[in-house]
Amino acid sequence: MTSAARFLLSLLGVAMIGSGLEAQSCSAFDIASVKLNTNGGGINPELAPGGRRFTATNQYMFALLMFAYDVSPLQVSGFPSALTGQRFDIEATCDRPMTNEQLPALLRGLLAERFHLSVHRELKEQPVYALIQAKGGPKLHKPADYDAKPDLRQNGHSFRFINAPMSSLVSVLSQVTGRKVLDKTGIGGQYDFTLSYSPETSGAGREGATSPPADGFPTSVFTALREQLGLDLEGQKSQIEFLVIDRLDPLIPN
Repeated sequence: MTSAARFLLSLLGVAMIGSGLEAQSCSAFDIASVKLNTNGGGINPELAPGGRRFTATNQYMFALLMFAYDVSPLQVSGFPSALTGQRFDIEATCDRPMTNEQLPALLRGLLAERFHLSVHRELKEQPVYALIQAKGGPKLHKPADYDAKPDLRQNGHSFRFINAPMSSLVSVLSQVTGRKVLDKTGIGGQYDFTLSYSPETSGAGREGATSPPADGFPTSVFTALREQLGLDLEGQKSQIEFLVIDRLDPLIPN
């Protein structure tokens, strides 16, 4: 599984904490440890039951920025190359309960403290893809279990979405195509579906490619999307908000 897909799982899987806790909830981590990962493994960002302990293990800085600022790697500018391959372990606690909605702000504060992170946002016109309904309409299935936790499972270039909204598909397509994807389908709710393709070389395969390889899947994600899900990608230009990194230093030890 790619790091982008692993982190997408974390975004889908962070636990929701009880709705009655907001008034007494945590505004900053009381105690936090951030270390370079040396043991491998990996735990997606998550709250422990009760909402007082947050952990993230073996995470790239890009993944942490995605979570903290709600951006994709395609929307980050000025990232220092020295941090590209480094992964980090975070363990942080608060005496008061934390909620899912608060975690990005809490993480932003921690990154500013331990990495001197400072950023600003800029709008830039960029080529994008609009995700739209293809002729004949979508081919999506209602979830087999409406109570199931949203999930994404990846096996090579096959992605299985469980109880997932369109935003989950958009996130994957942005990574696969290398271009920001905007949801213009008008489709709400959550669905079970699978998207599979077999590019002849690394990447999504060129737009319009149709020849299937031996396993029967299209070589292009564009064709797979149209045939398997009844959706299409349309090239457009749009103003995209970029996260511009002004400063991001090496980790300050605990």
